[in-house]
Amino acid sequence: MNGCTDKAASSRGVAAPPLALFDLDGTLVVGQTQVLLIRYLRKAGVVSRAFLLGTGLWFLAYKAGLVKVTEESREKAARMFQGRSVKEVAGLMTSFTQEVMVPRLHPAASAAVAEHLREGDRVVVVSAALDPLVKGLCRHLGVQDWAAASCEVRDGRYTGRLDGPTPYAAQKARVAESLMARWGVDPADCWAYADHDTDLALLRSVGHPVAVHPRPRLLAEARRAGWPILP
Repeated sequence: MNGCTDKAASSRGVAAPPLALFDLDGTLVVGQTQVLLIRYLRKAGVVSRAFLLGTGLWFLAYKAGLVKVTEESREKAARMFQGRSVKEVAGLMTSFTQEVMVPRLHPAASAAVAEHLREGDRVVVVSAALDPLVKGLCRHLGVQDWAAASCEVRDGRYTGRLDGPTPYAAQKARVAESLMARWGVDPADCWAYADHDTDLALLRSVGHPVAVHPRPRLLAEARRAGWPILP
């Protein structure tokens, strides 16, 4: 679980702060961040035109319901960093965050992040996006904890492979449950924000689920359950 620190207030006899868990794509940022990243890296000359076209065709097939997201497809995306140093990729992600992601921040969701931070809650971004991308946005938002698709690093360079399971669908809920148990937090006190029905397990794992600009199936479930809905 990348970027998640172990500063447990409960070990000092102080109640640990509630968690506020945020999905990324469609929740914090409008759009598919990894597609946006590949386009950005193509303009920067980092990935080839063939890589861009292949990714674009796969995404169109995914939107049409012809293919499903798998660990293999996620690992293909991780290859865009292959052979590049951690420092170089961090610089690219800083630029990508400022130029592409910040203008696409969802106003209500990013305002919720800021409010939770002001309240002293522990904000965690939980996303199936690649770890360097998620880390770049978290730095901008002032968020210290995240869980994402971990990209393997050896000798200071990315190998182009993933390292461990990706937080997606039910796995996001397992990550959330693990973090709440590790930090000694009551799930009933915690919050989760998401836009897609694949995140229902995450939303149901906490006492305060919030639907953010939800897709139709999540919208229907949020209305049925009486969850808050951010436009």
